[in-house]
Amino acid sequence: MIVLNWTTGFTHVLFETSLPAERTHDLLQYKPMADDNYLVDAQSGEQRFRLRRMLATGRSYQIVLAEDTASNGRLVCAKADLYDADRLDDRDYVAGRHEALESEWQFLQHLDSDLLPEPVAFFRASNAEADFEDEPVLVYEYIEGKTLFEWVEAEHDEGLAPEAALGILRDLVQFLISVHAAGYIYRDLDPRHLIVDDEGTLCGVVGFGNVAEKGERPNVAKMEYADAPYVAPEARAERSGKMLRPAADAYALGALMSFMLTGEEPRKVVENPLNWESYDRLSNLEPPGLALLVARLIQPLAKKRFGRLERLQPFLTMEGLPTTKTKGFGMMLLPAPFSGVEDPEKNRALKSKLSSGPLISVEDEAPVSRSHGEAAMDDDGMPRSWLIGAVIMALVTVAVLISMGVI
Repeated sequence: MIVLNWTTGFTHVLFETSLPAERTHDLLQYKPMADDNYLVDAQSGEQRFRLRRMLATGRSYQIVLAEDTASNGRLVCAKADLYDADRLDDRDYVAGRHEALESEWQFLQHLDSDLLPEPVAFFRASNAEADFEDEPVLVYEYIEGKTLFEWVEAEHDEGLAPEAALGILRDLVQFLISVHAAGYIYRDLDPRHLIVDDEGTLCGVVGFGNVAEKGERPNVAKMEYADAPYVAPEARAERSGKMLRPAADAYALGALMSFMLTGEEPRKVVENPLNWESYDRLSNLEPPGLALLVARLIQPLAKKRFGRLERLQPFLTMEGLPTTKTKGFGMMLLPAPFSGVEDPEKNRALKSKLSSGPLISVEDEAPVSRSHGEAAMDDDGMPRSWLIGAVIMALVTVAVLISMGVI
């Protein structure tokens, strides 16, 4: 047996594991794979990559640790698609998933960065023992280390030291500037996609399945990110591509920074992505410039963030942190998790209602109150002061005409 398949009610899987049938999408505990299990190139028949064990399963993919027998057994990652079993007969859906995986290969080839894994191979693996067509597989360098999420959760559960968080942020900003220059938006900076060494130094960035071309309509497989708190609000269900701009990555940086400084993950709520613990910790951080920086980066409106990340770079040191007197930061406030009078467990702010406009919250049931300026206007929109002035002018005109004997 060379390439194994495993089908459940949820997904079609290229790599078989020893999991029970009731396996769920987010289960990450897998048993080692057989030593004689290889990926077979459907075209050449080559058996180059020996599968070792499952590394991770995401919303739409699975990644296996493998040995590259053509490179002295060096460790690589083999990535394949996961499918909704109910849509396997949808040829457009399957083709879109294949195109999305190939676009990752193209991205890795296009961008030269020390933080990205080296692309190794992209080919179709033989799938002869199942009723499915041959599957595309992306193979890239395995980066040794732990995820930033694991490191913070295990050793810094109340947040990193500000200097450490800023150091990681500086490396990421420089990385994203190169991504933007190449015509891409990274979109999702989930700490599970960032690899650090034992000292907490950033040594790798994965999760490039979320990458999209700047300003271009994204692949249909990359449109829905409703449950992704590290993705900017305007990029979560983006279909036109118009909102795939550098400001979206600025939000991702802010969401990640809030996690690094507090140990608390952001929420997916647009108006108040911070829970009470993260809001409280950020509000009490010294110096206050750290909270100001997060506040500007996670603004719900893209135009209030940084449109170019080069403009963010001067603020990424302890000495360069902004103050309330810094241009663009004077009125920046952290979004509060709740008003203080509502029960946080039943907080209405957790139920976001957005208008069709640019991310402006509206309450459907709330009566529309008139502002002070609107109260001084009649129903037709004309200010009352204008009406009073018109009456006075009419009276003056009549008085003048009487004095002239016209009336």
